[in-house]
Amino acid sequence: MIEAKVSVQAGEFRLHAELQGSGTICLAGKNGTGKTTLLRAIAGFLPIAEGFVRIGGTDITKSSVEERDVVLVTPATYFPHLGVDSHVTWGAKLKGLRPEKDYVLRLKSELGIDYQGTVGDLSRGMQQRVALATALLSSPRAVLVDEAFLGLNDRETIISRYGKLARQASVDVIFSSQDEADGTLADHLYVLHDGLATPKQREANT
Repeated sequence: MIEAKVSVQAGEFRLHAELQGSGTICLAGKNGTGKTTLLRAIAGFLPIAEGFVRIGGTDITKSSVEERDVVLVTPATYFPHLGVDSHVTWGAKLKGLRPEKDYVLRLKSELGIDYQGTVGDLSRGMQQRVALATALLSSPRAVLVDEAFLGLNDRETIISRYGKLARQASVDVIFSSQDEADGTLADHLYVLHDGLATPKQREANT
């Protein structure tokens, strides 16, 4: 369960957002509505003027980025010098985890990671898939995906599969999108407009 009530001042932009939910949460809105600001505040990269962030009942409002155990994935979140297999297990090894080989292979297959070699030589879409796999394999409290699904040609399929894989791993996911229709692929949908987050009813895919 992710619970956040966040007030952030970023230059002239002010964000007031409140959300809660477990599983997969979609933040939908046009550019400049506060999606990235909210994700960065939850991850600890932006200070919160007022409010709180709780994950799994633990208050992490004043915790450092490292202590939060939350991974923020953006289209640029990857290490270009690493090979694919070294990359996807990097976060897990950093935490002293040893994911089973069969699970790693299944995760790669589900996310369409079918290339080897250096990550920097892969297509942008494949780099994003590798980054998403790396985040989930590190078993964080939550994965925050800032439009890293955007450039995938099979975006809807990958969002659905990632949500299923995350639920199986007991990891909550918040992802941002410019398309409100992506909310049908999530357990919860919040629409951002001018720094305000509004929960919306939607019919989720099953």
